[in-house]
Amino acid sequence: MSKSEVKAKRGRPKKIDSIISLEEADSVYHVSLLAQATCVIGVLAISVLAIFEHSFTVPVEVLVGITLLIMAFNNYKLFKRRGMTIVYIVFGLISFIVGIMGYFK
Repeated sequence: MSKSEVKAKRGRPKKIDSIISLEEADSVYHVSLLAQATCVIGVLAISVLAIFEHSFTVPVEVLVGITLLIMAFNNYKLFKRRGMTIVYIVFGLISFIVGIMGYFK
């Protein structure tokens, strides 16, 4: 079979309907994406501080947990990828709980 026959057999690629376009998204999704971006920038900034001052490790763990929970929400509602949502929730809760326990230690 030649390449042109293979292309003709496959047909047009299917449109992905699992992702909501930003034009269709509600303002809740815009806010959640903004919150995710803000948390990622915060994690990066506080991680740099935690390298030099070890007292910043607890806020990094808490912020990573919050970031992962926001990512789970975005992944479930906006991007419609259900598989990684559970992973984000589990690791987000673990990171958040470890950070809170480190705060009270």
